[in-house]
Amino acid sequence: MKRNPAYLLVLALLLLVVACSPSKQHTKKGNKLAEAGVYDEASFAYMMALANDRTYVDARIGLKTSGQKALNVYLDKFFRAHGDEQLKEAVYAFRQADKFYKDVIFYNVDLEFPVYYRNYYEEDLKAYLDQLYAKGSSLLEQKHFREAEQHFQEITLLDANFKDVTALKKMSVIIPVYEDALTYFSAGNYRKAYVNFDKVYGMDPAYKDVTNLRKVSKERATITIAVMPFENSTSYAYPITINSYIISDLAGSKNEFLVVIDRENTEKLIKEQKLSLANNSNENLAVVAGELMGAKAILTGKVLDFGVQHPNMRHLERTGYESYQEKVYNPTTKKMEMQTRYRKVMYSEFQGESAVRLKIQYQLISTETGSVLMSDVVEHSERDEVRYISYEGNARNLYAGNWKSRNEAHPSDKIFSSFSQKREVESLLSGKRDFKPISEMLVSMQNRISNRVSNQVISYEMSRTQ
Repeated sequence: MKRNPAYLLVLALLLLVVACSPSKQHTKKGNKLAEAGVYDEASFAYMMALANDRTYVDARIGLKTSGQKALNVYLDKFFRAHGDEQLKEAVYAFRQADKFYKDVIFYNVDLEFPVYYRNYYEEDLKAYLDQLYAKGSSLLEQKHFREAEQHFQEITLLDANFKDVTALKKMSVIIPVYEDALTYFSAGNYRKAYVNFDKVYGMDPAYKDVTNLRKVSKERATITIAVMPFENSTSYAYPITINSYIISDLAGSKNEFLVVIDRENTEKLIKEQKLSLANNSNENLAVVAGELMGAKAILTGKVLDFGVQHPNMRHLERTGYESYQEKVYNPTTKKMEMQTRYRKVMYSEFQGESAVRLKIQYQLISTETGSVLMSDVVEHSERDEVRYISYEGNARNLYAGNWKSRNEAHPSDKIFSSFSQKREVESLLSGKRDFKPISEMLVSMQNRISNRVSNQVISYEMSRTQ
């Protein structure tokens, strides 16, 4: 009987697919491992085959045989440890065997797992948990907190509901943190004390007096700053309100240990009490301001230098060329052709600049002692430039260049026609024509100086020991 060639081709392809199937490949690997007596690895190979095809018979048969042999090895290891009363080894050997058993039966392959092994395991587990609990409790009493936590953690992994292990585990973490907090508090390092009390509070708000100590530490660690208006004896009429920028930056720093008295309250108090740097030394002012505003420190400063360079524009007449197209007779081709020609022209270039500069000195002064906590001189400048060209002719065809006479050729005449030179002309034709307002430059400059001052103050606060 003749076979259809198409039928034979399909049959060959099906055989090839079967031969190359992942299930068959994993099964062949499992068979080789089983022949070598490596039953646990053989079992894993068969399980990979069944993961691809749960109905693959050869893999199921192989897993049934090799799986039972591998399980027996795991159980023998457990039984020996049980007989030798090696509790830890017995517990973990059984758990290994039990995990393997569950992995196999997931593929609906039954293995024999005698129930008495599980009974032995329950005995060993209870004894081992009692052993861990006693050792952990002893370590906790001896203040070996890390080791105690490790013991309680192991108990939790084996039996999360064992006695009061959850509470003891929490205590093994809380106690050392709480004691460190007390040490920092006694040493006057309230910032670190608060950080540790806060950790304890997060785990157990009712633990001893942590709620009150956390509150007190935060209050003592927090530095309240009043930023005073800066002295300014310069003659310019422009407003210099650098203190307002500093207040804004410090308030926006989100530093929980730094509180800034708002500008309105500060200025109102200065006005009411007639506080003035002119009539008080920095130290005296700090003490007085601290008492009146409840500040732990004041930030004072003065303008050392301030200058404004108003926009000045220069008008320069430049020589150049404008290109144009002209019809010219070509004697070679005997035809009229378009050629690019250049006419000498003049165009205007405008150049100018404006600038502002500011230099300040500031001090952060303790209101408790009148001592200078930190000080620095900070300066910054802002500059703006305007440069553009204007041409009344066809600007698209304008080129920069040199010429001596508009009506006569000269050896030094030159057209700047390179790509980069043409791009520069185009850029200047569309260049900025208006100066940035001086007021805008002042805002930017004061922002920059304020950022530097604020960052330095924040760095100081973070480096404090109390």
